[in-house]
Order: sequence, then structure tokens, then C-alpha cells
Amino acid sequence: MATVEHIDRLVDARELIDARLRLSIVAALTNLTSGTLRKLWKDVHGVRPPNGKLPESVLSFITNVRADADLAAFLSLYQRLNGDFEVDSRRLLKAWAAHQQLCGPLDINAAFHALRDVRAKLVSFIRCPKCHAFYIYDTALTLTSRCPFCATSPV
Repeated sequence: MATVEHIDRLVDARELIDARLRLSIVAALTNLTSGTLRKLWKDVHGVRPPNGKLPESVLSFITNVRADADLAAFLSLYQRLNGDFEVDSRRLLKAWAAHQQLCGPLDINAAFHALRDVRAKLVSFIRCPKCHAFYIYDTALTLTSRCPFCATSPV
């Protein structure tokens, strides 16, 4: 017999899979087995889940200034809704859905990687000295070396 906790984790997994979050991330967030999640993906989407290596950082998702601004907006919204960057499935889904409603489409995988990388301090989330918006800052990528909203350099 399934426990209430197990059912809650299955519901969370279903919602994350609906959003197309990669299964290895869903498994980490829900503690469900990959076999269960693969079957759930097939039931939800009618096809096998995607295979392949996940990006190593959020920087892989930032291909233009708009992507940088969208992820910065998501992070700001997440922090506003939750008070911190602690990651769990319900917080992620709530903030991602709110972002979709307010700002438009956003890849949930990019959102997760942005949260993970800011929390782990792999990238910085800083305030622009000119427009005062927060944004992802990292000198490894030209697109993240200045504010995506006003193009000001932090130095």
C-alpha cells in the first residue's frame, strides 16, 4: 500500500514531468526510482524520455541577452516567493508557473540549473549598480559579464 508521502512524491513527479524537467533532476527532487519515472514520462508524453548528458551549468542555457534576462527574472521571482534559493519540487513548480504567467515561456531545466548554480555559488546573482536589477553574473560568458537589462558592467 502506498503511503501519503509516496503519493505526494508521485504527484510532484507528475507535475515536474508535465513541465518536461529531465528525469535525473526529478529523481533527485522526489527520491523516486528512474524506472518509475521513465514509465510515468511515457504515460504522460506518449514517448520515451530524452536521453543524454545534462548541461553542466546555467551558462549553457544563456545563449542571448533575453535568456539571461528571463533567468534573472525567474531567480528574482523565486527569491521573492520563497525568501531564499533553497530548492524543492513544489517551490520550483510554483515559481516556474508564476514566471510563465507573468513573463512567458521558460525552460524548467534552465530554471532549475539557475537555482542550483546560484545556491552553490557557481555563478553570482548581483545587483546592477545602474538600474538596480538583479542578474546572473559570470565572467566566463560574455553575455553574463554585464547587466542584461541596461548593459552596464558591474565594475
